[in-house]
Amino acid sequence: MQSIKRNKWMMAIVGILLIMGLAACSNNEANTSNTGNEEEDAGEPVVSETLKVAYASDPDTLDWSYTGASPTRDVAWHIFEMLFALDNDFAIQPMLAESYEVNEDRTLYTIKVREGVKFHDGSVLTAEDVVASIERWGKISSVGKTTFTHIESVTATSENEVQVKLLEPYNSLLADFAAPKSALMIIPAKVAEAAGEQPLKPEHLIGNGPYAFEKWDRGQEIVVKKFADYSAREEEDWGGLTGKKTAYFNEIKFMIVKDPQVILNGLKTGLYDYGQSIPTDLNEVVASTPNVDPVTYMNGYSTITPDKSEAPFNDIKVRQALNHALDKKVIAEATYGSEEFYQLDGALFVPKQVELYSDKGSDDYLAYDKELAKKLLEESSYNGETLKVVYSSNSEEYNKIAQVAKQQLEEVGFKVELISYEWATYLEKWGDPANWDLVVIGWSTRFSPNELGMLVPNIQSSGWYESPRWSDLIAQWGEAETEEQQKEILTEMNQTVNDELPFIKIANLTTLDIKTNKIKNYENWLGQRFWNTWKAE
Repeated sequence: MQSIKRNKWMMAIVGILLIMGLAACSNNEANTSNTGNEEEDAGEPVVSETLKVAYASDPDTLDWSYTGASPTRDVAWHIFEMLFALDNDFAIQPMLAESYEVNEDRTLYTIKVREGVKFHDGSVLTAEDVVASIERWGKISSVGKTTFTHIESVTATSENEVQVKLLEPYNSLLADFAAPKSALMIIPAKVAEAAGEQPLKPEHLIGNGPYAFEKWDRGQEIVVKKFADYSAREEEDWGGLTGKKTAYFNEIKFMIVKDPQVILNGLKTGLYDYGQSIPTDLNEVVASTPNVDPVTYMNGYSTITPDKSEAPFNDIKVRQALNHALDKKVIAEATYGSEEFYQLDGALFVPKQVELYSDKGSDDYLAYDKELAKKLLEESSYNGETLKVVYSSNSEEYNKIAQVAKQQLEEVGFKVELISYEWATYLEKWGDPANWDLVVIGWSTRFSPNELGMLVPNIQSSGWYESPRWSDLIAQWGEAETEEQQKEILTEMNQTVNDELPFIKIANLTTLDIKTNKIKNYENWLGQRFWNTWKAE
């Protein structure tokens, strides 16, 4: 049995390093938040009663396996933990796993589960819970569904040992298990069985993280409380979603506040301690506000996705006209302002994701040619129908993208109607192709091609994308054994998106949050994490 030590633990079993070298902040070389605080100012940790977080979106669910949405993820990872997770440098580390081994032909993974780990209901983690969680994840998670096309069986071979038998070697298995989107969170077997393929109900929100779910008043607040019997790991230097986690707040209140000016004013007066998703045009105001620190971090990219299941965007020439009609530079500048908060890059991953980045194959990313767009539109099947462009009214970013895109599309001959919905309604409307032709949506950082929800076949997230070429590349990715093979596949993946245009990428993003300068030792990573940080009184 291969033991997992305190030092950095990579995927040595296959000689494949999928996601090392990624830094969380676009503007910092270090993988920490840009808060303006020096480490020596942190002082000694103190326990506080309540941390008040102004949270911009009310999640649709807190079931971290069921959805890849960031509003779900950033609350849920306080409650739930995974078998394997990503550390501060985005390398795969154990969390609830203790050790593992792989047989010679790489088709059988034997995973030892940590002993004595308690769930929030007092029950103790067993292999049976892990099996039930993996099987449910394989049915409801976009990542899990892809993974299970390679899995023959998942079996508990003892109280604390699980075997995963593969149909063929699949080198992305541990990367999929560690994916922080649509995540393989571990829950009690009885909860997994009761929930089935439906999102977890509040009474089912039982994990083994440092905080336990307390209550959820829809539209008002989500409250989690410190879990006194939390079974922490010992590794203090891992960070990310693994290693040692200490809860210094007795409770955290995620308070739903959609107005960024209210959030900023609340930070000034002490009503809130942390504020999420501040428009970047308020950056100078934030920088000049006493006792308020900016927090910046890399957070994926913005897109415009066409519905490819029906006219007009089932016609590739209409999608090509769309691509040439959109001036991404103008849209990004109008939406994000300073280049500090956006980067123009057409690749599926970002440059700091060393093992996942290739800039080849995306030559037409900045294609902008109004005359060519008009010509393509005339040659296409587009008959002048009005395009329904939908976006969430909760996001000023989406609103700006939609407004500028409307102007540019109308300049080449498209007819456009903008339709905005509150977040929950937006998600519901997005699910029916009859409701929209184009959707404005941002995608937070992904860590594997299997996590690219905007390219998963035949679902709303991808605009009902169907591509044998893409499916074949995903299969090749799971079989790749060398970095050279991976780079070739990544280039072809970029080229496929470039050719088939399942979505139009606008720009890579850097998100702006804010916090009181009383919060110490805070490292943001990819979203709000409130363990190992405290509030100086």
